[in-house]
Amino acid sequence: MNEGLWDVIVIGAGMSGLGAGIRLALAGKKVLLLEQHHSVGGLNGFYTKNKILYDVGLHALTNFVPAGTVGKPLTKLCRQLRIPYEALQLQEQRQSRIQFPGISLCFRNQFEGLVEEIRKHFPKEIDRFLKLHAAIATVADTDLIGMPFCSAREQVQQFLRDPLLIEMILLPLLYYGSAQVNDLDWRQFAILYKAIYQEGFARPKGGVRTLLRLLLERFRTEGGVLRTQAGVRSIDCRDRQVVSVELASGEKCYAKQFFSSIGWMETQMLCGKKVLPILPRLTFMETITTYEGRLQDCGWNDTIVFFNRSDRVFYQPPESFFDERSGVICIPENYGMPKEPSSQPVRFTLRTTHLANFSAWKVLPSEAYRQQRHKSLFASRACAFSVLQGNPPECVVDEDLFTPLTIERFTGHVQGAVYGSPQKFRDGRIGYDNLFLCGTDQGFLGIIGALLSGVSMANYHGLRGMP
Repeated sequence: MNEGLWDVIVIGAGMSGLGAGIRLALAGKKVLLLEQHHSVGGLNGFYTKNKILYDVGLHALTNFVPAGTVGKPLTKLCRQLRIPYEALQLQEQRQSRIQFPGISLCFRNQFEGLVEEIRKHFPKEIDRFLKLHAAIATVADTDLIGMPFCSAREQVQQFLRDPLLIEMILLPLLYYGSAQVNDLDWRQFAILYKAIYQEGFARPKGGVRTLLRLLLERFRTEGGVLRTQAGVRSIDCRDRQVVSVELASGEKCYAKQFFSSIGWMETQMLCGKKVLPILPRLTFMETITTYEGRLQDCGWNDTIVFFNRSDRVFYQPPESFFDERSGVICIPENYGMPKEPSSQPVRFTLRTTHLANFSAWKVLPSEAYRQQRHKSLFASRACAFSVLQGNPPECVVDEDLFTPLTIERFTGHVQGAVYGSPQKFRDGRIGYDNLFLCGTDQGFLGIIGALLSGVSMANYHGLRGMP
């Protein structure tokens, strides 16, 4: 295929690449979106196994606000991409929980509920928590100016005195966006705090495929061209100027401007630069199990549970294959209004996520790797059952597990680093005049954040100065 010179080539059709591609196409740019796999979505895709459709990555769409809410990331995104809010078909979470030994904090999509939980369990901390909340409101978290790392843990400790409350507040934010060991940047903290605690969780009816279909339809309607199974082998750089990309097939594609959503380190490697990863790179293991039966019989009412088995969070690569001390449990069927009990067999899903050790998985021979996957799947489910309690289901219809090697293979992220490099490039500049970064290593977080990253970079570098 020879399409001549493109206005823009976007590398990677994950959420940020789709966001950038749509925004540029809406402005009349001739856009080529390149994806190495046969489907889009990156870390947030879907696939079929044994005739069962599975979501990957998407536990929750954060930043939920009702339709018509002004000035919030979700409604801004709908406006920027010209996607009707109603088309997202969002179902709100019922209730999520932060579970530590002997204590839990429940929260829904009304921030006042979390305030009351803290007032109930940490009465001496409530005034200090409200001062922290007020301070977070002043953080310029969407500013594109790069700043040195500022420890969120240290900032929170200036307000809160109870170590347990500090750990409980941090746990969901670490798991949903931190590339830093045991900490995260203060601006990242502010983004996630607002996205999770002030706004909330929802899920498109039908899962991530609903969102991806909307995005693809919008991109193609505006004239954008998507090529799947078109992995980029190298980027041709002449001093500070990028001329073309070479595909794995050997074909070259030329453009005036380029956006990469695949990560800073991964992009520099394609440009021929020898770069070393900023270590450690944090990665995860995830299980998905489909059960037959009634979810009501289990007594599991939470949508998402963030659990930690001690009073301190160890958000770091574990010594073992995965860390059973903490994790995230998601039950997708606990979005939306509870369904009436049915006498007919139904199905529901249990998902678990843990920190994992890339090196431990990497050195396993193929048969040992297969056996360890099987052992880890059972161990993770047993861990979830002990947290959720109730009546664990028994009738497994299908199951799957993703290791750090799976993540590296399907995303291209070195060592399966889900949140990329600890260093972020807020303005998208990585040393080239016409190649810019969007996505994980730009610094916006979550599904909405990733899409807004693509939109922001497109606006800032691709459309600035246009009428």
